[in-house]
Amino acid sequence: MPAAASLLLLLAILWWPLVLPLAPGHLQSPPTFITLNGSRLNHLLLDTHSGHVYVGAVNVLYHLSPDLQLLTWGKTGPKLDSPDCLPPIDPTDCTQAETTDNTNKLLLLEEIKGGDPLSLIVCGTVLQGICEKRSLENVSQVLYKTDNPVDTQYVAANNPRVSTVGVVVEQKGVLLMLVGRGYTSKGPGGIPPITMRRLTPVARHSAPAFSHEELGKLVVGSYSEYNNHFVKAFHHNNYVYFVFSRRDMWGKREYRTYVSRLCAGDPNFYSYVEVPLSCGGRYNLAQAAVLGYYREQPALFVAMAMGQASTPTPTDRTALCVYKVEELDKALHGAQLLCYTQEGKDANNKEKAYIEYEVSSSCLKLPQDSLNEYPCGGEHTPSPIASAIALEATPAFTWTPPITAVTTATEVGHTIVLLGDKNGRLHKVFLHANGTGTKYDTVEVDAESPIYADLLLDSTKQNVYVLTERKVTKLHVAQCEKHLDCHSCLSNRDPYCGWCSLEGRCTRKMDCARHAQLHHWIWSYGRERQCVSIESLHPSIQSREEQTQVSFTVLQLPVLSKDESLSCAFGSLAAQPAVVMENRITCQSPAPEQLPPSPPGNDHVSVRMALRFGDVTISHTNITFYDCKAVGRLNATSPCMACVSSMWPCHWCVKDELCTHDKSCPRQHVIYNSRVSELSLPRGPDSCPCVWTLQSSPLVPVGFDSELSLQGKNLDIFEVMLICRLSFHPIHYLVTVLYLLVVSSLRLICVCVTVQLYDCSVGQSDCSQCRAVAGNYGCVWCADETPGCVYNQSCTSGTMDTCPPPLITEVEPLTGPLEGGILLTIQGSNLGQSFQDIQAGVTVAGVTCRPLPEAYRISTRYNSSVKITASANVTAGPVVITVRGSEKGESQQTFSYQNPQLSRIVPEKGPLAGGTMLTVHGSQLLTGQRTEQSSDQIAGLQAFLVSDTRLICRTSHSNQTGRVPVKVVFGKAERILDSVLFSYMEDPVITDATPTESFYGYVRSRLIIHAKMKIQCSSAYVSFCLQIQELCTNVTSERMICKSPTVEPKSRIVRVWFEMDNVHIDFHTIKNKPFTYHPNPDLFQLNSESRGTPIRFKPGGVLAVEGKGLTLAMNRDEVVARLGDKECVVKTLDNTHLYCEPPEEQPLALDDSDLPRLKVLMGSLAFDLGPVQYDNDLHSPVPLAAQIGLAAGAAVVVLIVLVIILMYRRKSKQALRDYKKVLVQLETLEINVGDQCRKEFTDLMTEMMDLSSDVGGPGIPFLDYRTYAERVFFPGQKGAPLSQNLDLPDSRRQTVEQGLGQLNNLLNNRLFLIRFIHTLEVQQSFSQRDRGYVASLLTMALHDKLEYFTDVMKTLLGDLVQQYVAKNPKLMLRRTETVMEKMLTNWMSICLYSFLKEVAGEPLYKLYRAIKYQVDKGPVDAVTGKAKRTLNDSHLLREDIEYCSVTLTVLVKSGVEVQPCPVKVLDTDTITQVKDKILDQIYKGAAFSQRPAADSLDLEWRSGQAGHLTLSDDDVTAIIQGRWKRINTLQHYKVPDGATVALVPRSQSSLGVNQFYQTGEKTPMLEGEEEEGLRLWHLVKPSEDPEIPKHRKSSMRERERAKAIPEIYLTRLLSMKGTLQKFVDDVFVAILSTKRPPPIAVRFFFDFLDDMAEKHGIDDPETVHIWKTNSLPLRFWVNILKNPQFVFDVQVTDSVDAVLSVIAQTFIDSCTTSEHKVGRDSPVNKLLYAREIPRYKQLVERYYSDIHNAVSGCYQEMNSTLTELSGMNSLVALHELYKYINKYYDQIIMSLEEDAAGQKMQLAYRLQQVAALVENKVTDL
Repeated sequence: MPAAASLLLLLAILWWPLVLPLAPGHLQSPPTFITLNGSRLNHLLLDTHSGHVYVGAVNVLYHLSPDLQLLTWGKTGPKLDSPDCLPPIDPTDCTQAETTDNTNKLLLLEEIKGGDPLSLIVCGTVLQGICEKRSLENVSQVLYKTDNPVDTQYVAANNPRVSTVGVVVEQKGVLLMLVGRGYTSKGPGGIPPITMRRLTPVARHSAPAFSHEELGKLVVGSYSEYNNHFVKAFHHNNYVYFVFSRRDMWGKREYRTYVSRLCAGDPNFYSYVEVPLSCGGRYNLAQAAVLGYYREQPALFVAMAMGQASTPTPTDRTALCVYKVEELDKALHGAQLLCYTQEGKDANNKEKAYIEYEVSSSCLKLPQDSLNEYPCGGEHTPSPIASAIALEATPAFTWTPPITAVTTATEVGHTIVLLGDKNGRLHKVFLHANGTGTKYDTVEVDAESPIYADLLLDSTKQNVYVLTERKVTKLHVAQCEKHLDCHSCLSNRDPYCGWCSLEGRCTRKMDCARHAQLHHWIWSYGRERQCVSIESLHPSIQSREEQTQVSFTVLQLPVLSKDESLSCAFGSLAAQPAVVMENRITCQSPAPEQLPPSPPGNDHVSVRMALRFGDVTISHTNITFYDCKAVGRLNATSPCMACVSSMWPCHWCVKDELCTHDKSCPRQHVIYNSRVSELSLPRGPDSCPCVWTLQSSPLVPVGFDSELSLQGKNLDIFEVMLICRLSFHPIHYLVTVLYLLVVSSLRLICVCVTVQLYDCSVGQSDCSQCRAVAGNYGCVWCADETPGCVYNQSCTSGTMDTCPPPLITEVEPLTGPLEGGILLTIQGSNLGQSFQDIQAGVTVAGVTCRPLPEAYRISTRYNSSVKITASANVTAGPVVITVRGSEKGESQQTFSYQNPQLSRIVPEKGPLAGGTMLTVHGSQLLTGQRTEQSSDQIAGLQAFLVSDTRLICRTSHSNQTGRVPVKVVFGKAERILDSVLFSYMEDPVITDATPTESFYGYVRSRLIIHAKMKIQCSSAYVSFCLQIQELCTNVTSERMICKSPTVEPKSRIVRVWFEMDNVHIDFHTIKNKPFTYHPNPDLFQLNSESRGTPIRFKPGGVLAVEGKGLTLAMNRDEVVARLGDKECVVKTLDNTHLYCEPPEEQPLALDDSDLPRLKVLMGSLAFDLGPVQYDNDLHSPVPLAAQIGLAAGAAVVVLIVLVIILMYRRKSKQALRDYKKVLVQLETLEINVGDQCRKEFTDLMTEMMDLSSDVGGPGIPFLDYRTYAERVFFPGQKGAPLSQNLDLPDSRRQTVEQGLGQLNNLLNNRLFLIRFIHTLEVQQSFSQRDRGYVASLLTMALHDKLEYFTDVMKTLLGDLVQQYVAKNPKLMLRRTETVMEKMLTNWMSICLYSFLKEVAGEPLYKLYRAIKYQVDKGPVDAVTGKAKRTLNDSHLLREDIEYCSVTLTVLVKSGVEVQPCPVKVLDTDTITQVKDKILDQIYKGAAFSQRPAADSLDLEWRSGQAGHLTLSDDDVTAIIQGRWKRINTLQHYKVPDGATVALVPRSQSSLGVNQFYQTGEKTPMLEGEEEEGLRLWHLVKPSEDPEIPKHRKSSMRERERAKAIPEIYLTRLLSMKGTLQKFVDDVFVAILSTKRPPPIAVRFFFDFLDDMAEKHGIDDPETVHIWKTNSLPLRFWVNILKNPQFVFDVQVTDSVDAVLSVIAQTFIDSCTTSEHKVGRDSPVNKLLYAREIPRYKQLVERYYSDIHNAVSGCYQEMNSTLTELSGMNSLVALHELYKYINKYYDQIIMSLEEDAAGQKMQLAYRLQQVAALVENKVTDL
């Protein structure tokens, strides 16, 4: 325990920094929050007893204190899980299982009423939503959990986005939990929307905790249709309520919100009733709900959103609606009463209540007091009941964005609603008595997350806990203390708060001591919602130099007692007693010396006057004290004008120069304020003395005295001289602004005038600029020692009348064309005073130039456009400027006239898109500063690289192809290259680019691009998003080779394109797939154990190199291997191995080493794999001494032996080399077969993509249940009873139907039915076909009573078990020999129909489509049914038939339009086969029965306007050879690829003999159409062997089996098997998967077989395994696998049937218990799946084992799911059954009379009555 305590202390220290205040505050405790380590939070729970808070998060559970301090925490995930698998999770069985986050879905307290809570209930999404109990003190301690849960313990939804709600109730001392959960598509099906679960196991029950077994549940017909989205569950009084939204299945199928109710103690849900809610008519989707109080009555508050157009998706518009619980209960009670006593209809016979959820119940007419007698329903009362009338409410409050949480609080009888929204804000709404709401406050809780639904008030109702995605926040519901004044308190409109007047604070009502007295507690929503205020203040302003009485009126003045008084306080001065006269109060203003001084820069001061009660300020206002003396001081420039125009009543004493509040002055002469009401004169600012204008020039030169003349007014009152003062404010280089101040006796009179000072020398650098200054300034150019620009009076040496000659400093450009026209820029000084000075005085190299006026700048610079006539010679000279006839200025630079020439262009053609880099060659191309070049057809092209002999530009876009000349413009000179024209060509088109993938780290040099036309461009690149370019090479008219650029590993390639000038072509547009990069390949060292050590190689073999990822983006031809200086020829390359064949002799090393090294180049990647050493056999010669010592005979023997040994060694080495080569070839063959399988599979998956997009909807042509049952019950029979009507004359119909009704009653008697079946089975003439037919008729007759049918079947099966136990129990159910066995087949078919549609149908249909697609890709013999592509060796077309694919353009009429449709067929197809393929394509996805038959249509080959040829299988052109006649094919008619054909209706005369074939059954072959002794053949002629005698058939069969299949045929079977393997696996897994619960009927029946075995003492598991196999896989699934036309509206041909037979046989082999052994004599069909069958066996064993270990099936649930499968034509079935009764009438009567029980029930007599009614049979009645 100390260790745990220290750990908790450490956690508290670590978590403490996470608790932070939201906002600072000093008057109230700030809100706090905790982020809980960034966990994603889901649910919040408050323990009202302790105040502790529990938080359910993803993978974690937290326990917090009331102030959000972390106390304990525990992990709940992540866990290994998959929603498709049932717990416990075994990774070997559930391969898709992965580490999954556990999202908390339920967080509840297990507590008994009046007692302390017991534990914490926690449910998450993993392991199918199981729950556990945890300790309240330490949430890491698990009190209860189950390691091996059963399906009844799956509580919460396994999808985090699917809602789950729950509530705990107590019933008779037992705690129960009611749970509502939405529908999930994955995981176990059949979990009801609402269930009742026991929280603790009870001794008398076997059900564990959290199980709903033997408890109530809301059973529905279709879980996906009734997908309830639960919002809230709560317990009120003795009822439990659920709030949810779903589609209205009874009405308009719109989504609506419902409230359902049931008695808390109703274990059977008899009391279930629901009513829809209407919120303003538009808001229909509940988002949050809470039970609260409104006007002191319980009410349901629901936040509703407006849905998006018949979808469950809410919009941003939401509303709050309030429903009184009393009215809600009344609506629910009314719906119950109508359904109990009036069949759900009102007085007008309109349906107001009905039975919901597609269950077999209906409203009744029970006694009127039934609801009072059975308030919670009973077994005889209808349920579940739904009201058709919605409970209406008007929105109290609307808001955008959506409301996500709601809770309510009550304050002194008023209702406050707290709403959380999607943007993380909490809104506080006051709900008025009239039902409308007013939002008065908004708090931003979390800007990054919506507020979750768990919005909880603590037990004190003072604080609210708010949950968002990442944090828990604690907020005060009201913070009255933060409002410091009455106005703030009331303007906030917080219904919690009001102003306590005499206490001077904002409080809740009960916190104000005198809240019951008038005006003591003022509420913002009350009648008098105005603060205590002071009005009618007199005087409101006064001079600070006088003291007066201040009086005012007080509104809302609180009533005081006689001994209580008020006081006034001015500012910080001491309070003075106030005189109170009713609501008029009088106070004395402070003495002048006590007043605070006016603030700096102000002429008044405002003082706060407060009305006080003791130390509490009741109200206050401001009184203003003005200071006239300060008015004069603050306006020094014009004190008189400021004083008399002031807002205060101030007057100006002129001679005293004083501003005063008195209307008299010591020295007289008063100027009165303009605001005085008396007509006193003088008055206003116009009477003040002032200087206001300047009469002389305002220009004043610097350094000279100037006389100024001023003008003023009212100056006659002064007797002294006026003095002027100047202040300087520089403006620019010449002029400075001065302000003139006129003062009198140092007193300012006025500021009215400005003057300008200037300096001529500033900014005038030369003579031209000086003389250009305006004349009124008087500036001249003075010719002193230092010439300059000065004022004319300061020049002593005389002025200059003319300026010096111009000076030219720079000219550019220095070259130009003979034709002129270029812009020439000349810079210098003294270039004139105006443009006219130089207008005619500019020459360039002796040629007159016209200057540009807009480019001229005085004296310094101008531009000139030279216009000269053409000159025969190239000339040069200076630039000369003459200014008004003065001396000329000549430039030092020389300007040259040149004659540029063009010689050629490169290239001479380019694409229309432009972008071609065009190079123009010539001479003197630098003529002029700027050049422009253009083509006649193109707008100007900018040159960007220029030299004297070369000019480069980029062409622009052109609208048309053609040849255009190139023109270069130099100013006005044009040079056109006539000898060579530039050609615009069509843009290049890339038709193919291979390969489509590369490695990151190397340049793949074989990126070959095939173009549709000639590629005309100056450059071609392959570019990538990172702007990595590689130049393409080997560019020809048809192809070019580009290198794929090297890219950094793990880079994200966004775009790959080819760039050819301005033509950009994205790679994905060429191949319809992007260019892909793969990780770099890796090759391992030859000697991986010892790097650097050479490996030893024997010549004649191959080098094997291991690696990984070798073929991801590489093929064999791109790999180069070199051993030393020689090549090692690459023979084979796969993903992990490279085989190369070195030379016979050891190559030389490339470096200084002795041994050659193997180096492999893969693009730009090089691998050095280590040295290689050859093994050379060195044979020592026979020693000479031995040869001399041996005798001649011995020498001969030795030589012979030596020769033999040498030959043997050589042969063995050669054999070894051949063996290795054969290994390489076999590996290559295996790779080729694998490639073929991959290619076939890729083609097949491409074909199946369209199918996959349609699966799940109308894309799968499922048969309706009636047709499905007809084909299963009566396979191959025409006119089955299901599709017939009772054919009787009208005169007999009523009597016969009455008799058949009595027969139906007899069949519902168990004794009669069993005796009837046993009697028929002992009759010799009752054939096996009759047994099956009678069983199917009984199934039809009893289809609406499946529970009874099942019970009878179990009884008959029990009798059958007893029979076989005495014989050999393993043979039971092996065949369909009894009526019961066919009944079992039909029963399985009925029970598994929904499983077929929902689970197994999709993979089975895909398998059928895949088989059909693969078979049709190859030739199929129309006569023998043999196909090239098949799994069945007996249906394999062994001959090599030459064929090719042909694409026909079929004209399809769609309305009035005829549209072409391409269809792929084979040229070897017969005309009927072609028509079938055309119909398959045209009616793709449509049911087979909905399309026309091929025999009713003719195929016309159309060529031109009149060329129509009707093609048929047999016509006069058919080829006849001897006794053989060949069926016509497309080859026969020589129909070419792309031919146009059409299907037209066949005329009635050509239809021939009508034949009837049931839809979907196999069509007959053509061998039945032989005529006149001729035998038909298509691809191969059938065997002509005569009929083999029976005694020789066995030997022939043995010889056939012993005959080996050639390799090519085996390859075909293997290829077909590999292509279909995925689809076969999908079907088997769907049937035998343990990831989802098995069908309840299977569980039910297997449990029954287990019980039978236990009852009869059969402990051999193999026997029970055989029973289960014979009853389900062999009896049902094999039948469905072999006959998909039983389930789908499709046609199954013989070739497809042959493949299905192999797959069905594989399924049978997988279900057997015997070991699957194969040998050389085994059929090829078994050899094909020899490797897969053991894996399938494991699936079967696991399937049987899981069903055996699961909880027993609930038959009531199974029966409820089948109640809707009714509507069979039972009268026809009964009539057919009577035919058998009539046939064996005497035997049946005798059997019934022999039975004692039958005699008591008078069964024979009742049967005789039936006979009398049905056929007027004379009986012994």
